[in-house]
Amino acid sequence: MVANTKQIMILRHAKAEADSPAGDFARSLSETGRLQAGDLAAALLQQKLIPQSIYSSTAKRAMQTAELICEQLMMDKHDIALRDALYLADIETFLALLHSLNDRIKRVLLVGHNPALEDLVDYLSRTDFISDQPSGKRLLPASLLMLEFNGNWTELTSGSCELRQRIHGKLLKKH
Repeated sequence: MVANTKQIMILRHAKAEADSPAGDFARSLSETGRLQAGDLAAALLQQKLIPQSIYSSTAKRAMQTAELICEQLMMDKHDIALRDALYLADIETFLALLHSLNDRIKRVLLVGHNPALEDLVDYLSRTDFISDQPSGKRLLPASLLMLEFNGNWTELTSGSCELRQRIHGKLLKKH
């Protein structure tokens, strides 16, 4: 990485239960989702892609995904910054968060939900964000995208990032 290169890791929560009596916000990860999150975290560890900061939606499935990532990466789950606003976030919410980051942070992980995460990638990426899957879906559960740009966090704007990597937890299947 160049001295002022920043990386944004965008992670859609892993596969969740179909529904919950307590509503969408309370849906937990399914067993498959737990395995996918673990496989994804193992891939991040293998590639030494360790975030300096983690921000997660407070929805149960997003928090569980972030906690499983931390566990595998040997990070303290108490270091996850939980944000209610990331549950039904829009581009402006994500940008406000990213613009507020200290420039010493070079790699941040955002754990959230679709369609907000796809909208964010559409906004930030210089190139069209198209699917690499036969289903046509762009961001599967437990999928991580790595965006990269050069500059300060406050300079992050539309089309300022390159899409550098995609990792789909579903396709890793280490179990």
